[in-house]
Amino acid sequence: MGGTQRLFIAAAMPPGARADISRLAAELRARARADLRWTPDENLHLTLRFLGETAVGEIAGIAAAMETAASGIPAFSVSFGKLGTFGGRRPRVLWLAPSEGAAELAALAGRIDEALCEVGVAPREGAFRPHLTLARVRRGDQRTAAPALDELISGAEIPRIEHAVSGVELVRSELGSGGARYSVLRSAGLAAGSRLSWPDATG
Repeated sequence: MGGTQRLFIAAAMPPGARADISRLAAELRARARADLRWTPDENLHLTLRFLGETAVGEIAGIAAAMETAASGIPAFSVSFGKLGTFGGRRPRVLWLAPSEGAAELAALAGRIDEALCEVGVAPREGAFRPHLTLARVRRGDQRTAAPALDELISGAEIPRIEHAVSGVELVRSELGSGGARYSVLRSAGLAAGSRLSWPDATG
């Protein structure tokens, strides 16, 4: 089977954490004065490695490399509590980043990078910067969005959003007129014996 698929590897997110982040995003959206395109709740994710267009014939090897990398890393917890933007005075992205657990995420991403290199994937370009994309600034508003986003971030009360990272996912991204649609191709748990429980989405 030929062709390519647009892929990335993400830290698995439990339903409870996704619900907490969705509530925070809704509060920010209600206050935002910038023209933003908000990430749909179901698309919220924390990317460990973006792969882009990938030959279908390479997917099995990438999935196996991801599983090998995950098996050597113990489960850990992450707390989100920092808002920021990419793009300086012409911001492009509003993000939520971990206030705790960033080093563990970097170690996991680094192990995945090493495993991917062993199956022929090119090394990562640039440094790993763990974050969740909450919204993107619409292109025509990038010149004027900075003051509004500064105000939004400085006035935001960020609750402690903590969850366990106990697995990773190989995800396919299909772009369309309605935005990206994600589907999980393969999941892998982190090291056995150190898995943490995920909070209930209704708790």
